Amino acid sequence: MLKRTLALVAGLALSCSALAVQAAETLRVSAIPDEAPTELLRKFKPLGAYLEQQLGMKVQFVPVADYPAVVEALATDRLDLAWLGGFTFVQVRLKTGNAIPLVQREQDAQFTSKFITANPEVKSLADLKGKSFAFGSVSSTSGSLMPRFFMLKDGIKPETYFSRVAYSGAHDATVAWVQAGKVDGGVLNASVWEKLVAAGKVDTAKVRVLSTTPTYYDYNWTVRGN
Repeated sequence: MLKRTLALVAGLALSCSALAVQAAETLRVSAIPDEAPTELLRKFKPLGAYLEQQLGMKVQFVPVADYPAVVEALATDRLDLAWLGGFTFVQVRLKTGNAIPLVQREQDAQFTSKFITANPEVKSLADLKGKSFAFGSVSSTSGSLMPRFFMLKDGIKPETYFSRVAYSGAHDATVAWVQAGKVDGGVLNASVWEKLVAAGKVDTAKVRVLSTTPTYYDYNWTVRGN
């Protein structure tokens, strides 16, 4: 009976060790969900294939529900590498104390956001006063934090300046809201705007850019510090 118990314990230990080794041999990667999940996965595939080839290990993309979920997963070692915005990187760094930003594209050091509208009465940000407005995710650097920062510098407090402030959750959703007339204006990541226009996914006869923010630092790839 003792032998059987010891054998069972040894078997469980080996199984746990095998699972631990398997987990260690998989690089778990994610990204802030600033676009539709299908689009994020499409963009990740070539990078995933490249990393698998270069590292000789399995690379798994782990989708998340929202921005805070990426921060929490990286801080609790459930992710190894993540594509973060400037704001979410700061949140991870504050939570862990040792998260390491590895790579930032040249364009991310000179990033901007675009204010857009489909309301024919609106010709400038001043014309949006008393009208409805949409940010992206509340945790988005380019869809919320930095546009708000620049508006506040110009004396515009969104909650009192606009009749209603909403959060779409993602940049492409903000464009969809503006185009459908759900809100009078919105703000989003400049590169997503340009990509949607190039792909013909925005009716530019209807939706137009009102203004562009000054530049700021944004995206990076970050690894957990341990």
